[in-house]
Amino acid sequence: MNYLKIAGFSALLASCLFCGPSAYALQEVLDEWRDLYPNSSADDVSCHLCHQNNPGGGEPWNAYGNSLNERISSAFNSTQVRNALRQTEDEDPDNDGISNLDEINNGFQPGWTTGNGNLLFDDNGNALNGTVTAPTDIPTAALDHPDEITNPLPNIQNGNININLFTVADDFQAPLKAVTAPGINGSIFVVEQIGRIMRVDLTTFEKTVFLNAQSNVLLEANERGLLGLAFHPNFENNGLFYTYQSERASDHPTTDFPLANRNHVSAIVEYRVSDSSCNSTPVRRREILTIDQPQANHNAGDLAFGPDGMLYISLGDGGGASDENTGNDPIGNGRDNTTILGSILRIDVNGDSAGEYGIPNDNPFIAPGDNGLDEIFAYGFRNPYRFSFDAVNGDLYLGDVGQDDIEEVNIVNNGGNYGWNFKEGSFFFYDTNDPPNRYVSDVAPPGVPNDLIDPIAEYDQDDGVSAIGGFVYRGSQVSTLSGRYVFGELTSRLLYLDDNSTILEFPNLSGLGSVLGFGQDVDNELYVLNGSGQLLKLQAPGSTYSPPDNTGEEAQCPPPEDGDLCLPIIAENNNIATVCL
Repeated sequence: MNYLKIAGFSALLASCLFCGPSAYALQEVLDEWRDLYPNSSADDVSCHLCHQNNPGGGEPWNAYGNSLNERISSAFNSTQVRNALRQTEDEDPDNDGISNLDEINNGFQPGWTTGNGNLLFDDNGNALNGTVTAPTDIPTAALDHPDEITNPLPNIQNGNININLFTVADDFQAPLKAVTAPGINGSIFVVEQIGRIMRVDLTTFEKTVFLNAQSNVLLEANERGLLGLAFHPNFENNGLFYTYQSERASDHPTTDFPLANRNHVSAIVEYRVSDSSCNSTPVRRREILTIDQPQANHNAGDLAFGPDGMLYISLGDGGGASDENTGNDPIGNGRDNTTILGSILRIDVNGDSAGEYGIPNDNPFIAPGDNGLDEIFAYGFRNPYRFSFDAVNGDLYLGDVGQDDIEEVNIVNNGGNYGWNFKEGSFFFYDTNDPPNRYVSDVAPPGVPNDLIDPIAEYDQDDGVSAIGGFVYRGSQVSTLSGRYVFGELTSRLLYLDDNSTILEFPNLSGLGSVLGFGQDVDNELYVLNGSGQLLKLQAPGSTYSPPDNTGEEAQCPPPEDGDLCLPIIAENNNIATVCL
């Protein structure tokens, strides 16, 4: 029997797929199949649409082909063929508990189980006597879904590094990240999801509002809002900083990456401050990048300038579940580097000759003829909520929030594919709707790329439900922690990696709360932000708090650009600020 490979849809071979007369051409049937089931990566179309080799000889129908034969044979146009295919989707002719549609979309052979127990039918649709084994010329792994692996990873154990947490400031509203500004050594800037950035003096602990963007930020679901902040490497001279914020679709009639169905817009916004104390009202100068989002969740939303001076941006897969929802790419945004979602972007905010953002010439998909988007640095992510660069070697560490089983930590490399939704962590991901079940297995489905990059560390959801990416510790106050990656878990756990990338928990830790984000000051000391609205600093047990190095005065923010009209404004507290138009 000749075979037609669905992955490439090669030319139709001589063998007839239908034993009875068909009024609709077979190639057109295959075209309908390809359009209807773009996720399918099964090796053999003939397994789907009609015959299957029988070890005993002949070409009887398999269970799925038998259920489809009569419908297809009487079809006279594309609509009837499509209806015939649709009518079989919810059936389970091989009685394995998984519908035809789930088997097709996961790349398996509908109508076949592994091993004995398969039904074969003759040309008249009559079941042959007895059971038969699966065809010997089709790999067993390509036939049927593997079993679920439950509790795939060992529980996280306590480590032997002890720390204390010092409360630097509190009463924040949903604090997600703490960032330093180049040249402003004595302060750290806390991102509040509600749409504010608070400046904290790390000597006096005084809090002041640095930016209030609440009028622009959309905050109607728990994963939207003001999510990211990054100061320009030359902030000391140009006063520029950047935010990642969720905004209303109605405020953006057009975007850089439009969708037909959109829930909101993710905007990368450039601001500028010009007052010498950095307490003036920042001016919103331009939108660097605007991206339509199909769902309210999985926004990721982190920003950071890398050692190369480029701006890195994390984007989730678009939301919903399994990366297969309304507005998502048919094959999944994460696995498709021609869609911008589910990716880490890398752009040059200093722009090109046209005044737009620039594309670094060593981005991985910038070469002529490469279909991947020029902006993408790496892809295959579900919800890469927080990432950071190692202050010593520049490695990019990222926490990717899992679906139902696996939370992961990755080191991200240029051009890497990190697997979602082929994989969740280092395991293969399966999603079946009949009955509903999302699970992982160590058996690969057909068609999985061989270049997927596994995480350096992972844990299953017996230990928590959201990995919150942190930093490699490069400070001096906790010497035993030097060089170890510190990250968190939404369910009130603070974690680190040992020399073998084994995940360990800080023992005997009190006052942590639900971990929402991290920060790093100019001395590379680490801070944790929690659901109780606190900014906490990691310290060695028994040590006293000390602010970061403030040698010399804080840098002055830059003067206004030429052409700006700046006016002094006296606030109610008699402070004088400068507003530039």
